[in-house]
Amino acid sequence: MIKTKLSIPRDTLLKAFRLMATAKTMTEVYEDNFKFVSKYVHATSRGHEALQLALALQLLPQDWVSPYYRDESILLGIGMRPYDLMLQLMAKRDDPFSGGRSYYSHPSLNDPDKPKIPHQSSATGMQAIPTTGVAMGIQYKEKHGLSPNYGKDKPIVVCSFGDASITEGEVAEAFQMAALKQFPIMYLVQDNGWDISANAAETRAQDAAEYAKGFHGIEVRRLDGSDFFACYHGFQEVIDTMRRERRPFLVHAHVPLLNHHTSGVRKEWYRDDLDIHEDKDPYPIFRQQLLDSGISEKKLKELEAEARETVLADFNAARAAEDPRPEDLFTHDFAPTPVIEEKGTREPAGGAPIVMVDCALHAVEELMRQHPECLLYGQDVGGRLGGVFREAATLAHKFGDDRVFNTPIQEAFIVGSTVGMSAVGLKPIVEVQFADYIWPALNQLFTEVSRSCYLSNGKWPVSMVLRVPIGAYGSGGLIIQQA
Repeated sequence: MIKTKLSIPRDTLLKAFRLMATAKTMTEVYEDNFKFVSKYVHATSRGHEALQLALALQLLPQDWVSPYYRDESILLGIGMRPYDLMLQLMAKRDDPFSGGRSYYSHPSLNDPDKPKIPHQSSATGMQAIPTTGVAMGIQYKEKHGLSPNYGKDKPIVVCSFGDASITEGEVAEAFQMAALKQFPIMYLVQDNGWDISANAAETRAQDAAEYAKGFHGIEVRRLDGSDFFACYHGFQEVIDTMRRERRPFLVHAHVPLLNHHTSGVRKEWYRDDLDIHEDKDPYPIFRQQLLDSGISEKKLKELEAEARETVLADFNAARAAEDPRPEDLFTHDFAPTPVIEEKGTREPAGGAPIVMVDCALHAVEELMRQHPECLLYGQDVGGRLGGVFREAATLAHKFGDDRVFNTPIQEAFIVGSTVGMSAVGLKPIVEVQFADYIWPALNQLFTEVSRSCYLSNGKWPVSMVLRVPIGAYGSGGLIIQQA
């Protein structure tokens, strides 16, 4: 049995237990109503609750978090009701995250009293780049005096993953930029040892903590995800450091997987380690720790009964809630724009002809002068060259290296980071050097940038300009010649 000294406020412990009992009961209610809920794909946090709640209970409204599809306990911990989550489970019209468009625990949130959650698709690991873009945007705003004064409680960003998603290439792009630029982001990796039916031995050469050590500048911590006390104190130390020192961390935690991978992939079909995982169940461990700390059995039973009553009432209420209407299909398909007609004179009197590349350059300069939240980044656009076609010439010298800068060769990050940058209120202009190089960015362009407004039900439209030179080279060979 894990034993940890009581040094967390009693009210926090009781709230954590009530929420842990809530998450556990939600899993049980979903199983009891399997024939109904099985038509809605979902995964639950069963086994991960202690880790998730220990984090969520320490986040502030100015923080940002990107939960992944098994993170319902994070959502409960930041203040969402079971009813809110069940509206998304059942694809209801009043689903606060997506209006019934995304499946369970695919949140987006912009409530003033809770941490913000940007849009993310269901592609595993794809939240890494947009969420790192949030941290990039926060750093930019702090450097340029565009951020509110939060005192010692400066905002941090949390990006949560399952361990199997760390092998995605786009995760490496996010780690690279966070390490290089020292963004205030925590990558939380919940390691239950499973992909779907593929286990860790089949799918990775090392765990996430070992992998992250190759990205110099990301500090690594390991936690026992079954021990709420250890997790709470571990997160407390990391969060306090990040608020002060504004740098990245990766927190790796082993957790048991006590429920199915999802409702469509049942654990009894392939799992041969259920007994081992059940021995690490955080719920009885936490319950015993509270008893050992002097909290009465009566009090814990009261909290369990309260949780069950709430979950059952919320389930029935969500089931009776209104379904989406046919006309909702097109709501927020595009973000509204104030520009609805062309104004001005295309060929002013006395004007001289200007080549197209210079027109684009002048337009970017005008935008950057008018909008301090506007910045330009991409491949070779920095002050040393100003673009391979000189399409960004002089901009870095005029606006500084923090507003016009080079990126590594990682097109997915260049494009996908604009989701996070836009979410914090910036207006990024980004450049992929040639049209032929855009293919690695298409996933971020299609699943994150273009769908953020629609799948967040209008909360997170993306304001960005993507520049892609095409047709400029006459002797580029097969690679560049395709453009």
